[in-house]
Amino acid sequence: MLNSFIFVVMPYTALALLIFVTPYRFCSNRLTWSAYSTQFLERNTLFWGINPWHYGILPVLAAHFLGVVAPGPMKAFLGNQRNLVVFESIGLALGLFAVFGCLALLLRRVNAPILKRVTFASDWVLLYLLAAQALSGVYIATFMRWGSQWYLHTVVPYFWSLATFNPQIEYMTDFPLVFKLHAASAFLIVALLPFTKLVHLLYVPVHFLMDPPILYRWRSRGSE
Repeated sequence: MLNSFIFVVMPYTALALLIFVTPYRFCSNRLTWSAYSTQFLERNTLFWGINPWHYGILPVLAAHFLGVVAPGPMKAFLGNQRNLVVFESIGLALGLFAVFGCLALLLRRVNAPILKRVTFASDWVLLYLLAAQALSGVYIATFMRWGSQWYLHTVVPYFWSLATFNPQIEYMTDFPLVFKLHAASAFLIVALLPFTKLVHLLYVPVHFLMDPPILYRWRSRGSE
C-alpha cells in the first residue's frame, strides 16, 4: 500500500499539479512568479548559501535527467570503472556542496528576525523538504554506493513506465526506506513547486547564474 502511494499516486498527482496549476498561476498572477529578493535585508549569509546550493544542486539534477533521457550512452560511459569512480566522487562532492548551501539558507532564515517577516509557511516547508532531499541524497551516495549504475537499471525503467502510464513499481519496492523517503520528498517538491517561490526556476532556470549580482544601497542624506 505504501509503495503504491509513493510510486504511483504521488508522482501522478505531482505531475498533474505541475501541469495545470503552473500555467494558471503564471497567467493569473505573474507578479508572484519570481522569488522575492532579500539581498537588501541580509546578504552576507546569502552569498554562502545561494551559490553553493545552485552550483551544487543543478549539476546533480542534470545528471539525474541525463540518465533518464540517454540511458544507453550513460551505461556505456559508467561501464568503465574509472569513469564510475570519478563520476560518483564528483556527484558526492556536489551533493555535499548543495547540503552546505541549503543549510546555510535555512539557518539564515532562522537567525535573521527581519527575514521572518517575509518568510511564509510554504517557504519553511520547501526549505525543510529541500534540506531533507539533499541530505538523503548524500546518505544514499555514501552508503548505497554506485548509485549512478543501479539508478540506470531501476529508477530509469520505472520513470519510463510512468511515462507510458504503466507504472512498474516492482523496480522500487525492494529499496531501503531512506531511498523511498528520498523519492517521496522529490515528488512532494514537484507537487509544491507551482504554489511556492521555487516556481521561478521554470522561467529562467540557468541564465541567472551568469547574471551579475544586484547591489542595493541605502539612500541617505550624506550620499546626496
